[in-house]
Amino acid sequence: MSATPPSTETIRFPVSGITCGSCVNRITRAVRKLDGVSRVVVDLRRETATVSREPALVSNAALAAAVAEAGYAADLSTAMTVSPDEARGLLARLVARLPGASHPRGL
Repeated sequence: MSATPPSTETIRFPVSGITCGSCVNRITRAVRKLDGVSRVVVDLRRETATVSREPALVSNAALAAAVAEAGYAADLSTAMTVSPDEARGLLARLVARLPGASHPRGL
């Protein structure tokens, strides 16, 4: 019997009050602590957070509470689902474009 892999989704939402690298680190640590969160990227310039999560384990309310606990405000009413291609990092997207490149984990 094989277990069904957990369903994950990646969402992006605005976070107000981000002014420096310390803010980014504080938000990242707070959200990363939540069970079911596999990846957190906070963008200082765009004042957004991109989170890969298991929706069954991590609700929008839980994300908002974690961000608020760190001292910031998340607007999850405007959260957008991010496509898997867009969620991958820049390096992974560039490597995938190299001629003959194939990575077993699909960076």
